[in-house]
Amino acid sequence: MEIERDKNGHLKDHNNWTKALGQQLADEDGFALTEEHWHIINLMREIYLKTETSPPMRLFIKAIKLNINEDIANSRYLYQLFPDGPIRLACKYAGLPKPKHCM
Repeated sequence: MEIERDKNGHLKDHNNWTKALGQQLADEDGFALTEEHWHIINLMREIYLKTETSPPMRLFIKAIKLNINEDIANSRYLYQLFPDGPIRLACKYAGLPKPKHCM
């Protein structure tokens, strides 16, 4: 089944997302996802489903602090996981639209 995507490779309909599809998107980018990545991806998806928007970095870091672990709640950690843009890539692999605040 062909999944519709935008020009940046993000799903056009986040309701089509599955974890397997998120893994497929990462595989297509040559990106290996670990359990640490999935914690971030799942939190991003949870926030999006509640707010219908992707948070900017500062708000996402606060959410990580509250929902995952205070020790990893910083941009350095996120850039270690997703060197090419933590918010954009977490959204992409979570099946979400490209954030408006990301270039």
